[in-house]
Amino acid sequence: MAKISGGVENNMRRSHSLRTNESGVIFGSLSKGMDLMEGILKECENHGIKSGYVSCIGSLKKAGYVLFKTIDGEPSGYGHDLTVNNPVELVNGNGFICEDENGMLDLHLHGIVVEENGKISAGHFVRGGNPTLITVEFSIIEGEDVKAKRTFHEELGFKVIDFSK
Repeated sequence: MAKISGGVENNMRRSHSLRTNESGVIFGSLSKGMDLMEGILKECENHGIKSGYVSCIGSLKKAGYVLFKTIDGEPSGYGHDLTVNNPVELVNGNGFICEDENGMLDLHLHGIVVEENGKISAGHFVRGGNPTLITVEFSIIEGEDVKAKRTFHEELGFKVIDFSK
């Protein structure tokens, strides 16, 4: 038996997802205007997912991301937010569903986007900065009994995910 979230209402296509009980995999789609990260996290909440791996493709109205910066070749945190203010094809997005240091659901998502003119951009997606243009299709492999927690690691100078049982 599969669990379904969302769907079509009044001929308006809504974000939706389907969970297969046998494999613990979710397949879903985000509707036009839905933020990439917020939408995936909402579907995780709908299915009670606390950890897992996500992969996605689709199109975005614009892309917001950050890159790490370096000083003398060593990482020194994230640079300022970067935005591609044109529609882009989301060629590939991959990341991990986890909890943050406050126990809130989080998504660490990186991806590659390409503009109509062929210009490629990539980086660490910013939550709230990537509205869907047409659709984004995604799949999630649930972490089942794996706990994933993303916290700041003093030595590395970044938030990193630690995995445990």
